[in-house]
Amino acid sequence: MSGMGIKFEYEILGSLLLNSLPESWETFKVSITNSAPNGVVSLQMVKGSVLNEEMRRKAQGSSSQSEVLVTENRGRSQKKEREKSRSKSKSRYKNVECHYCHKTGHIQKHCFSWKKENKGKKDKSKEKDDDRVTTAIGDDLVILRDFESVNFVSDESMWIIDSGATLHVTPRKEFFTSYTVGDFGELKMGNDSMTKVINVGDVCLQTNTRMQLCLRGVKHAPNVCFNLISVHMLDDGGYDNHFGNLVVAKGEKISKLYWIKALVAKDNVNVMDMETSLWHRRLSHISEKGLTCLAKKDMLPGLKNAKLEKCSHCMAGKQTRVSFKKHPPSRKSKLLELVHFDVCGPLKVKSFSGALYFVTFIDDCSRKL
Repeated sequence: MSGMGIKFEYEILGSLLLNSLPESWETFKVSITNSAPNGVVSLQMVKGSVLNEEMRRKAQGSSSQSEVLVTENRGRSQKKEREKSRSKSKSRYKNVECHYCHKTGHIQKHCFSWKKENKGKKDKSKEKDDDRVTTAIGDDLVILRDFESVNFVSDESMWIIDSGATLHVTPRKEFFTSYTVGDFGELKMGNDSMTKVINVGDVCLQTNTRMQLCLRGVKHAPNVCFNLISVHMLDDGGYDNHFGNLVVAKGEKISKLYWIKALVAKDNVNVMDMETSLWHRRLSHISEKGLTCLAKKDMLPGLKNAKLEKCSHCMAGKQTRVSFKKHPPSRKSKLLELVHFDVCGPLKVKSFSGALYFVTFIDDCSRKL
């Protein structure tokens, strides 16, 4: 906008920045608007507040332990519920009798005696809920917890993203674009049952943001009832996992798990062409022969087909202009004895009269146009 000569006041820029925040920042936006002096939200105020809030959220997220579905052996912790204000409970339940201790002034869920007894039961249930670990291949450690409270959806387009997972898992064979048959070990389920990993391959997904995500080394376990994406394997595959400007997929948090909806990409050829073109541009427009040589040496992760389509930049860079014939040593002595003309076009933008070509005439004697 500034390049077009359009300028905004700092108050308008501050409001634009504040309104561009996602829905998860709704409470923050209301707080900033209400605390603004004289109701004016300045750009400097919004920038400083957003940076401070972002640092606070990152610190809070890194310090808290989240419950995961598949993870290397690590403990789980649950957050304690905050107790409601005593003043509100006293005024609301002043004449109400508790069904547990039969005292007035509170209800059963706020009863201290009832909470104390249930606390011991919860501690016993936590001891029974131990991590179960089994080795799949090499150092792959897998735990599948039996979630009774989570209602898993049988929708084939639903995938779970887990930052503690060590591998990708899917029960559907039709998802794979490449397939390797063999004995890849077993996985132990949360209900003590065993499921076998029968194959390993690649899966290409079309996310809900129209981006294509290729998962390498996905385990095929037919008895698993969900699709799982490992953040650890995404990191090893060259993906940069952070909250930034480029949105690859959007999901939601359900029962402490992050779910995204993604369909299997049908046009897998386009995925390969896109990767080939990407490596071609990354390596300063390297030739197809050079890409093939590097791909055979496994120096280009994820690249299998090094066939290149026509690159307009390479074609333009290798073109040479035909040299003009040398002019005679002397000019003509008379006007209009020799006239040079040149036709230019078609132009990308039409003139006001709708023309796409123009012609120039130059007299050899006077050199006038």
